[in-house]
Amino acid sequence: MDSTAAVTEKFRFLASCASGKLAIAILSGLLAACAGSEPPRLNSAPAPSLAELKQRVSEIRALPFKQVTDQSGLPALSSAAVADDLSGQSSAQIARVYKRVGLLAESVDFAKAMMELTRLKRLATYEAGRERLVIAPEAAKLGEALAGGRNGDSDQIAPVLALARALQDQHFRWSDRVKGLGSEDRKLAFHALADGDALLVALNYLTKYREPLNWAQATNRFAAELEKIGGHLPELLKQELVFPYREGSQFAQWAFLAKGWSGVNALFADPPISSAQILHPEKYYIRRFTPLRITPFGLKRQFKENAVLDETLGEFRIQILLGSNQPREEARLIAAGWTGDHLSAYPDGDGLITAWISAWSGDKEARDFQRAFRAVLERRHRVRFDETPGQPDGWRANLRTGRSMVLQARGAVVLFLDGIASARALEVSEENWKNLEIAPESADLPFESAKKPAQLSLKSR
Repeated sequence: MDSTAAVTEKFRFLASCASGKLAIAILSGLLAACAGSEPPRLNSAPAPSLAELKQRVSEIRALPFKQVTDQSGLPALSSAAVADDLSGQSSAQIARVYKRVGLLAESVDFAKAMMELTRLKRLATYEAGRERLVIAPEAAKLGEALAGGRNGDSDQIAPVLALARALQDQHFRWSDRVKGLGSEDRKLAFHALADGDALLVALNYLTKYREPLNWAQATNRFAAELEKIGGHLPELLKQELVFPYREGSQFAQWAFLAKGWSGVNALFADPPISSAQILHPEKYYIRRFTPLRITPFGLKRQFKENAVLDETLGEFRIQILLGSNQPREEARLIAAGWTGDHLSAYPDGDGLITAWISAWSGDKEARDFQRAFRAVLERRHRVRFDETPGQPDGWRANLRTGRSMVLQARGAVVLFLDGIASARALEVSEENWKNLEIAPESADLPFESAKKPAQLSLKSR
């Protein structure tokens, strides 16, 4: 590859009033990713200017671009950007907990992997104040995949995606609303709405300004290419990179086919609150599914310090977790019984106690998950669970550290405790069951600027 300066010069085209050409800039922090990349393919037809692209995207999405005077550009990729993605929680603590529940392998450098995931989420960005686009080299391959390799289409896909996201921020304050969400599952659902909307704009763009294409096939090609680009990530993060586009676009299409763009706008006023709603659109559009909020009051009282991690994993992450040890279809069927969960971790000397409580649609579904999760834990940590005397649905594994893992099911609820002192394991688990609050999750997260469009519901259809 050329020197950094040469590559920067090669890809930096700043817009000017005289030329009006499309402005594309490559962030210096992304230059390392272009090693071995092929030179951009020349289009047979002149590329539209940035102004022309904005007009086209605005017409398709039926939303005007607002004038922005802020001249600040895209912030540099840093640990602060990753902290935003993690809602300010420690990546080291998250990694420890995810490894204990089996979501990550012990060898994964989570902080490094999250930095790369954050970079890949920013492959295409529009800086409104500077009137320019920031496009990473990998974005060209995504454009080719979506357009099916047709000449003249692919170079415009990344800019269209970036402009569509800009409209979301300008009209729905989407980025501000997502920041600070404590539930990782809810945050994933929000990303799926936004990225699914953006991909829908790109599909409409190709259909309107080029020739008709099969949207399902185009989406699958795009998802496959994105999965290839993120192939070096841990499975959890690779799938979280693809999910918002693949499943999110299918979710957004339900609203689009029913009510056009006003229907999609309505989603930002009443957004999905779980990955389960994205995976099963009927749980949002036809019969609204509300996840359960789990508050382990009894468990919290057993620990001297506050939790260092407090989140919800959700159906999609459970699919990934179980899929690490069994066929994907079986993992998908078991995870579909999810109705809510609460994952937390508490400091205990030099160690960390992990507590994960999950709720299921019925007793059978809870025990199906318990058995599948037990197999994951035994494989990941090379432990053996033995049945707890007097508890047919209670299992326990003693660790070499003098601590234990406890896996219990009562009714439609499953409890997992890890890192608890063996002498206290059963006592602490019993306290959890004595004071465990389970209630419907609140869905009150309005997007004020998107209130006007009628909401999609069974009554309004």
